Amino acid sequence: MAILLSKKRSIDRNVSRRIVKMFLIQFVFCLCFFTSIASGVTQNRVVNLDFENVELSKALKSLSEAANCKFVFNYDDLNNYKVSAKLENKSVEECLDILLARVPFKYSQEGELIVISYKSNDEKKIYKVRGVVKDETGMPLPGVAVIQKGTTLGVATDVDGRFEFQLTEKNVTLVFSFVGMKTKELLYDGSDKLLDVTMEEEVEMLGEVVATGYQTISRERSTGSVTILKAEDLRKVQGTSLVSKIEGLTPGLSTYGDKLEMRGTSSFAVSSTPLLVVDGIVMNQGLNSINPDDVETITVLKDAAATSLYGVRASNGVIVITTKKGKSDKVNFDLSAGFYINPLPKLSYMDYASTSDIIDFELEFLLNNDLYKQNPGDYFDDKNQTTSSKPYTRIERYYYELYKGNMTQAQVDEKVNAMRKNDYRKEARKLMSETALTQNYNLSISKGGEKSNLYFSLRYEDNGKYLKSDAASQYSIYLKNELNLTDWFTLTYGANTYIAKMKESMSGISYLDVMPYEKVLTDEGNPVYQYGYNFYRSIEIDETEGLEFMGFNLNEERNNNMQKTNSLYVRLFTDADFKLWKGLDLGVKFQYERKNINIKQFDEADSYKMRELVNRYTSGSVGNFVYNLPQGGHLSENNQNEEYFNFRAQLNYQTTMGEKHDLTVLAGAEIRQDEWNGTMSERYGYDDKKLTYKQVDWATLAQGVVGQLSSASLTFSERLQVTSTKHRYVSAYANAGYTYDSKYSLNASVRVEQADLFGTDPKYRYRPLWSVGAGWLMTRESFLNDIAWLDMLKLRVTYGITGNVDQSSSPYLLGAYITSPYTQNSLTSILTPPNPMLRWEKTSTLNIGTDFALLGRLKGSLEFYRRYSSDLLANKTLDPSLGFESARVNNGAMRNTGLEISLSYDWLNNKEWALNTTLTAANNKNKIMKVGFTPSNALDMLRYPGSNYLKGDTYNSIYAYRYAGLTENGDPSVYDENGEIKANEPVRNINALVNVGQLTPKWNGALAVNLRWKTWEFFTNSCTIRDIR
Repeated sequence: MAILLSKKRSIDRNVSRRIVKMFLIQFVFCLCFFTSIASGVTQNRVVNLDFENVELSKALKSLSEAANCKFVFNYDDLNNYKVSAKLENKSVEECLDILLARVPFKYSQEGELIVISYKSNDEKKIYKVRGVVKDETGMPLPGVAVIQKGTTLGVATDVDGRFEFQLTEKNVTLVFSFVGMKTKELLYDGSDKLLDVTMEEEVEMLGEVVATGYQTISRERSTGSVTILKAEDLRKVQGTSLVSKIEGLTPGLSTYGDKLEMRGTSSFAVSSTPLLVVDGIVMNQGLNSINPDDVETITVLKDAAATSLYGVRASNGVIVITTKKGKSDKVNFDLSAGFYINPLPKLSYMDYASTSDIIDFELEFLLNNDLYKQNPGDYFDDKNQTTSSKPYTRIERYYYELYKGNMTQAQVDEKVNAMRKNDYRKEARKLMSETALTQNYNLSISKGGEKSNLYFSLRYEDNGKYLKSDAASQYSIYLKNELNLTDWFTLTYGANTYIAKMKESMSGISYLDVMPYEKVLTDEGNPVYQYGYNFYRSIEIDETEGLEFMGFNLNEERNNNMQKTNSLYVRLFTDADFKLWKGLDLGVKFQYERKNINIKQFDEADSYKMRELVNRYTSGSVGNFVYNLPQGGHLSENNQNEEYFNFRAQLNYQTTMGEKHDLTVLAGAEIRQDEWNGTMSERYGYDDKKLTYKQVDWATLAQGVVGQLSSASLTFSERLQVTSTKHRYVSAYANAGYTYDSKYSLNASVRVEQADLFGTDPKYRYRPLWSVGAGWLMTRESFLNDIAWLDMLKLRVTYGITGNVDQSSSPYLLGAYITSPYTQNSLTSILTPPNPMLRWEKTSTLNIGTDFALLGRLKGSLEFYRRYSSDLLANKTLDPSLGFESARVNNGAMRNTGLEISLSYDWLNNKEWALNTTLTAANNKNKIMKVGFTPSNALDMLRYPGSNYLKGDTYNSIYAYRYAGLTENGDPSVYDENGEIKANEPVRNINALVNVGQLTPKWNGALAVNLRWKTWEFFTNSCTIRDIR
């Protein structure tokens, strides 16, 4: 039984295996059958779809619905890619082949599911794309959208114009787009080299980049009032300095009277010169110290929105200079030379009186003099009095000889008439002056690259002078190198130095100081001497043994009393930029400046200045003269040292959200220190060969001595001085800018600044400077799209408060240590009273402007501004019982209103010919609104209008008396404050004066024409128009 049972179980086990095997075969067959049917259904389904720039995930969803199939994929992977395809009568496989052809994905079918996945690792190599985007001038462009064509994959360039992102395939097209620039496409081949992309302007004004020194933004996003000048604009203007090159190119910027001023004067006490910023840091030098050939762009910031970040030094506007750097991978050499000829103005143009007219005037003045008519002897005795001797002209000498009986009237008339034919001004000017030839030579070397951008320049300039004795030259060196050390760290360093030398005669004698009938040299070439002091007393001194000769000759004196000035300026700077995160970077800047000025003047022993000075202070008599100022030469020396430190750290953040929201934020802190030191000394009896000098009894001279030129006691003091001044500033600032859809822009800035110059009262120490601005790019609106002739229209409005600080004021009682010339003890001289309420001057500015471009030819801007300056430092009359009659306090106010216009029209612009006309014009109206000091002397208002002014007038007004004509005796007369006629007597009451004009122009402008034929270009110098009436 056991065997039988066992056999039965064995049969049953085999049967079971066969059954299971047959079941599995049938299951697999059925599965393959149904899968084949399903697959056949999918393959046989025909699809008709049309996609245009659609996200890949949405395209697959539409295909799934149309073909009734299922896809498996990761939305996050596919959302960065867009596809365009027209699918007509295509199977699902054909559709997938087309849709996935240019993206890094593949598909596989697993049953009813179609799986979308990345290609294999070999095919999915990661490519790092990086580069920099610049405009045509080489300026980096921030905010440029860099996108892989057909996808949303990409980034925006940072503040330095740099970008970096990853791709999963090569040989793709990158699209670069930026407002105001032509969209550019570039094929990326997968290489690792740095892409250097240059974009061309489409609408010029929008394509410009505004460099404020703290940030670089597109003109389209800027809300402030700015004027941008490029290197090519400066090259067209032939000028010897940067100031002369920008004159007329910037509306509102005036260089009248060698005084740089923007939108009028806004302070009584502080210079109106705009702040100078070079490569993002304030430079404590004048604009003329910059080599024009080193300049890439100049951005002139005018309103509060553009300048408020600079704190208490930006009330007069800011001039931001960006210097050149290497662009090409090859080494570039640029050598240039300039020659400028300034001929002497013709004497006929100066409309000088003729010799005969001058003689007639002298005769009329002498013969009609009341004292002379009464008694000629009294007239000449007055000229010869020992307390105040007066000089003689040759005409007066002849009549003095007539009075003494040494000449007859006929002899005098003969001498006088003979002199009428003589005019030696041309001879004198030829001896002393010449045509001024200015020449400069500039060499620059530059090289760009992926890791380094180097720029080096060397310049020599010889500034021609009219006087043969004068000369001025300058050597300047500039070096800047930008190192891209890593993807996240860029270091820029450099140095700027110049050596300036200048010499000029300080004799104070000009050919205009001598009557035109007086010779300089005889026919034999011997000197003819003139006498600036009383002729007859001078002859006596000349004949006295022990005294110095009193005559002078123009030709001999032109090379005497030379003052030589040597200046050495050094600037070291560095800028480190760290990329902390996407869109976030940290910038650290440091700058050190030092300037040494040495001024030496040597007055020769035989110079007229020293001979006259020795005689003036020589006491005693013949044989017993006391030379209180020793005979010999005189050496004076003045040393000035300036030192400036500036350190700034700043965070910058820039991002684009949802393709329409652009946000830029910066915040930073700044520390700086300014220091000046000076010494002044002099030596009398100096021998420039032996280098020896003599001691002077300054105590005796301080008490007064009676010299040989006057019977009055005269005092004299030593020029000996030591000064030292130091100021420190600490600031914190922030700025935010927002642009929506490239149409609407908002901007806001705030800065809080602390300095030792502010008052001790806390309520004045923490007042912030701030600004807000808005811009509307109207041509981006759909309702203006149909206006074909309107290329661009933008409206701007800004308001803000900027400041000014007077570095010579202090909240504390100021005194100077001096040494008594009598006792030699130390004393303290009180200079200014304390002022605990001292604060910075405040200027609020409203600016409304519009930028436009029409017809593809005309572009320009129109600006209206109102600047109200308050808390101005001005003189205030005090009660004398306080110990001071006046003090300078924050007690003034001033208003400037103006209009500016800039127009540029392209008459022709093709490959062979181009003709452009540019017109700039500006009007400024200034009015003093408040002042706490009233001048008391009319003569002070006539002589010093910059320090004596009245409420309601224009600052720097020209005052004059009301002319009443000639009296019966031929004397000029004026009306006094009561309307009475006054002649030959002083009129001191200020109410007798009237305002007849102003020293600064109300209107200024320029017209320039630029003509190009092929590679030849002709540019007219700006014709500057001014009105000071």
